[in-house]
Parts: sequence; structure tokens; C-alpha cells
Amino acid sequence: MPSLVQSACCVACLWAASAVGLELGDQDIVSRSSDNQEFWSEVDRGDWNAAVASAQALVAAARAKANAPIELAEALSLLGAAQLRNRDLAGAEASFKEALQLAERHDGAASRHTLDPLRGLGFTLAESGRHHQAIPYLDRALLISHRTHGLFDMRQRAILVQLARSLTQLGQPLEAERHVNYLLNVGERNYAPTDPRRISLMCSVGEWHAEIGQFDVARRHFRDAIRLVEQKLGPNDVAIVEPLRALAASYVQESWFRTSGFIDPREAAEPPTLTPRNVSNPRYIDLDGQRALHRALKVLKGNPDAPRQLLVDTLIETGDWYQYRLDEKRAIALYREAAQVFATLPAEPGKPLRDPLAVPVRIYYPVPTAVARGNRLFPGEGVEVYVQLELTVTPDGRVKDARLIDTNALKRNAREVLESMKDARFRPRFENGEPVETTALSFREVFRARKRAESEEPEESEASEAS
Repeated sequence: MPSLVQSACCVACLWAASAVGLELGDQDIVSRSSDNQEFWSEVDRGDWNAAVASAQALVAAARAKANAPIELAEALSLLGAAQLRNRDLAGAEASFKEALQLAERHDGAASRHTLDPLRGLGFTLAESGRHHQAIPYLDRALLISHRTHGLFDMRQRAILVQLARSLTQLGQPLEAERHVNYLLNVGERNYAPTDPRRISLMCSVGEWHAEIGQFDVARRHFRDAIRLVEQKLGPNDVAIVEPLRALAASYVQESWFRTSGFIDPREAAEPPTLTPRNVSNPRYIDLDGQRALHRALKVLKGNPDAPRQLLVDTLIETGDWYQYRLDEKRAIALYREAAQVFATLPAEPGKPLRDPLAVPVRIYYPVPTAVARGNRLFPGEGVEVYVQLELTVTPDGRVKDARLIDTNALKRNAREVLESMKDARFRPRFENGEPVETTALSFREVFRARKRAESEEPEESEASEAS
């Protein structure tokens, strides 16, 4: 489930749940086989280092056989999937490419054995931000999936979702919407209107609409999912947490979206007027999102069987909500409660727990005009520039001692970013259950800007003046 932080602050992709988040066990990256039980056991435990090692042993065994190219291709696909989940993108790309070459050479370009490496390559390239390279592989994977499993098989869901996200990133929302609508059609063919399995699908579709700024449409999907849980499973079932969190996140996302220069290219004839630093008051964000988060917490706390990690995540997202609204006191209380619950989570051998409060995370940022202008550029326009800052995050998440370290942006743009950062709010770092100060935090703001004329004097050497 994406966090409020991703919704509020990520410029590159508004709600881009990564391919790494797709579950191996749901047949989204590679197909599960009854063979290779040791590998799948490591997958089920979430021990990705062990899964990589197990897959490497399978690859070595297949290479040792004289005539087993397809077996080697399948082992390489397993290795690539484990490497992808372990964030070894270069290794995953190499494994999937070799698997694809083997499958094509020995079984044909349209073989069902090309599906896993095609799908894996698409996810890997998209995860590394190379969406223009990912789309041809995903298109081929979708075609092979249709030939192998049929036009309306749910195993194509992950491919359709990633195609929509990648096309959106490349400024092709109309083509992306075609895949989203097809995904809805697939869901309708597979699940009855009251089938709870539709809930996650409805949330995925809603999240995509939120990515492109269609928040009313997105919330309609989230509320439909909430009603489905209430009618089929009851108002206090844990399944309701996912759409409640998605609904809340959409309000933060919309608040940030409207002040960041983004527009829906299908609806806006003219871009929105930009005000200095795009200052908006986050305290006036719609409280419907706040009510949704508190309802989610009530459900989780009232259900003794609810996953404790889900409770931690929801407590933190509710804290993020208040931090975004500049209500540090309530935010810190929720973060502190999340830290207490996290401390009670049992650690599994070979699967260390990721502490979500171990490092500061930016929550609120009054977007400077320079960044908003860059967000209004179409994909491929302008150049990428950066502003490197160093700052201190206080225990209540405020910023102090912010200074400019380096930049290749115009001096006035770098100054705007610096001044905006001084008003930002962070989720602070916690130690032993309490918020602590973080000094010398390095932060790099990357955004697009229009190309300067060749005669214009570069100003990156004047960073010290801006601070």
C-alpha cells in the first residue's frame, strides 16, 4: 500500500507502486511451479538473499546439464525475480535477458516460455525508470499471456497495471487508460459484483486515476470498495483498511497535485496559474481523509488477529496526515505509538524487520514555483537539474540550519528550493521509541527546467551566494 508520503512528495511518479512490490507467490513476476520447493519456501518467508542463493544453485545445476536450455531459462527467470525483489536491478536484467534469449532460440519467439522473462524484464526496466524500454517487453508479455492463458485470465493483471503506470510516466494517459479499462473488464469477467477479490482490483484502478489527477473518479472506486467490504464482510473486517487508506491518501495527493503544477492533459485547456512558491494551507485539507484513517485504526485495534505490521503502517500514515497538516503534536504521538507496536513485532530468522522510523522522511513541502514550472513541462521537454541541500531535522520534524551545498540550476531557482525546504515538515527519526534530532541530512531535489540559451551564463558555481 503506498504511503501518504509518496502521494505528497514524489515528483517523478505520483503513486508509482514499484514492480518490486509485486508478489512472486501471486505469479506476478514468475510462474510458481510445484518443483524447486526450496526456492519457493524462501520466497514465502520473504528471505530474498536466501532466495537468490537458492536460484543460483538451480541455475548452476541447469548449466551442468548437456541439453536443458528451457530448464536453464526457467531457473534464470527465478533468479531474476529474486534479484528484482532484492533490488539488484542490474543482476535481474542480465538474468531475464539470458532467459529470454534461451527461450526464443530453443522454443520460438511466441513460446509460452518467453512469458516470465518478458514480464520480468518489463518490471525491472520500469523499476529502474526506463519506461520507454519496458513497454515493448510488457506489450509482448501481454500478447503471450493472452495466447497462453486466454484474454481474461487474472494473471495478466500485473502486466496491465505496469503498462498503465509506464505509459502514464511517458505522458500517454489515453493509452494507459485503455489498459486500465481492460483490467476492469477482466475483473468483471472473473469475479461476481459482490466478490471480495474485487476490492484490491478496485483500489488499483482508483490509484491509477489518482496518479493522473482524476480524484473524483479515484474516490468513487475507493468508496465502492469500502461498500463492498461492508456489505460482504462487515464494517469491521480488516479488508476495509486498504480502501480507507487509499481514500485518505488521495486527499493529500490532491493537495500536493494542485500546488505542484501538474494538470490532466485530457481536461485542462490551460495550465493552472502559479502563485509564488505555490503556497497553500495544508490545514484546510478535506477531513474526510482523516476520518478514514481513524476508522482504519479503530478496525485494526478492535481486531486481535489483524496483522501488527499493518497497524504500524496505518499509525505512521495517520501521523503523516497530521504532520502534513502541520499538527506536530498529534503526529508525534502517533509515530510514538507506531514505534511501540513495532518494538513488539517478532523478528524472523533471515528476515530482518525494516524500521519505518529509522530515517527522516519528508512529508510536507511547499512546492517552489521553479519546481512547479518543471512539472508542467511535457515528457522530454527541458533538462534535469538538481539542488543539493544539507539540513537538520528536529525531533518534531521541523527543518533548521538548511544550506545549499551544490546545484546546476539557476541561482534564483536554487534559492527558491532552499527557502521552501526551510518550511518543510519531516517524519522525524526515532531511537528507543522517541524522536531524535538528525543532523547533516543530505537532500537532493531533482526537477526539470527549460533549456537555457547557450549565451546565458551558467550559475552553478554561485551556490554559496544562494545560501
